[in-house]
Amino acid sequence: MTTNPEAWVFAQDEAREKLLAEAARDEGLEMRAFRNVGEAIPRAEPPGGIILAIDGTGRFKNYPTIIKRFQKEYVGLEVVVFREARGIDAARERALGVDLLVPVPVDRDEFLLGFSHLAAIRRVKAKAGIVGRSSELAEMLETVLQVAPTEVPVLIAGESGSGKELTARAIHLMSKRADKLFEAVNCGALAEGVLESELFGHERGSFTGAVARRQGLFERANHGTLFLDEVGEMSLGMQVKLLRVIETGEFLRVGGSERVHTNVRIIAATNRELEVAVERGGFRKDLYYRLKVVQIRIPPLRTRPDDIPILVHHFIAQSSRKHSKKIRGIEKEGMDLLVGYPWPGNVRELSNVIDNLTILSRDGMIRAADIEKRLREKRTAEPFPDLPVHVQRSREEVERELILSSLLSLHNDIREVLEILRGRGGLERGKWREWVEVKEAPAEDPRDLRRLEREAIREALAANNGNRRKAARSLGISERTLYRRLKVFKK
Repeated sequence: MTTNPEAWVFAQDEAREKLLAEAARDEGLEMRAFRNVGEAIPRAEPPGGIILAIDGTGRFKNYPTIIKRFQKEYVGLEVVVFREARGIDAARERALGVDLLVPVPVDRDEFLLGFSHLAAIRRVKAKAGIVGRSSELAEMLETVLQVAPTEVPVLIAGESGSGKELTARAIHLMSKRADKLFEAVNCGALAEGVLESELFGHERGSFTGAVARRQGLFERANHGTLFLDEVGEMSLGMQVKLLRVIETGEFLRVGGSERVHTNVRIIAATNRELEVAVERGGFRKDLYYRLKVVQIRIPPLRTRPDDIPILVHHFIAQSSRKHSKKIRGIEKEGMDLLVGYPWPGNVRELSNVIDNLTILSRDGMIRAADIEKRLREKRTAEPFPDLPVHVQRSREEVERELILSSLLSLHNDIREVLEILRGRGGLERGKWREWVEVKEAPAEDPRDLRRLEREAIREALAANNGNRRKAARSLGISERTLYRRLKVFKK
């Protein structure tokens, strides 16, 4: 069997099959046509995954069933569907798992452009090991594709365990420096003296134990990429030295007097709000703006629940291979528990939990009772007062409490913003007036969660001038969740 990534096609129309063959060839994919699902399903998944293309206008009109069948067998595939333009519901198609919807009759140029973009997203995910298909993740990967070919420094912001290093590797692997070294260091894990030696190297005899000259990461990664994780933990003294390297491309080894030249691309990451650190004097403003030429924010796992089942199956397959375990599947109730959990440790935490469940599974089935027990143990050992979500609760309750937790932390800030906007006359009222018109809260029981939730959404929308995407982000929820809650309130 070929080792090249593949495009698998279910087509009845010969012209469309030829068009897909052309698109696949342009992207370095090998196209394989199948006449039924049974021919394809037994095959081992090719390295890098597959792009599944289905002609939904002929005898494959049951393509939602076909997609579902493939999603069970192959993790992280991208899906292209051809169908008649009449009656298309893009949101429904996306929910089914369709990444590229092609209306028939086909606009050839538009299709080739869309397929090329989809293949580029697949390459990013395949090269860096990124798994998921949520709109939040897709938006982040769009930025990666835009910034990777450039030479500008990138600042990646995201919570611990959200995948900052994977994102940095994706940028490197899609850049012109992909054939050079990618070096990484956690700035918060090393003492200042050790970090200085790690970054810049040292000369023999520069300190006790320095028995020979040693190259630092700036020297080793020359013409490649250097990833500075948790850069916000760097001391002010080290920040000055880092700034000099970025500005001049020169540095001194510890204990040395010879200037060393380097040409590295800097990608930095932080789980802190560096703007706040700059205001408080804990991080240099000039270095901050040098690092933040482009900023990429990685969405936390709790805001993209659609990715959790995909990640779960990915980690089950990974753990099964690692521990030589044969896992038949996971109970639906168990998956619901995993999707409803807030995951404060993000993807890293989910990976650890699945690894544990895989090892301890007794009959090849991961059961809801085992998952519930594991998550209860985690909540007991690691309380998360800022994310008050119980694993036994429904998705609606989970969504509501995520919004409420955000309200408690953002309430005062939002009110201050609103007062400023009102004072300056900058708060315009448009079609969303009924949602952003913030009134004094009625004298009701403060435990009225529905009223508090409604107020949180109103204030977030007001503070963001009606922009639902920004409002959802400020609340710490997905845009889809915000739409769902707005619909509930309008009933």
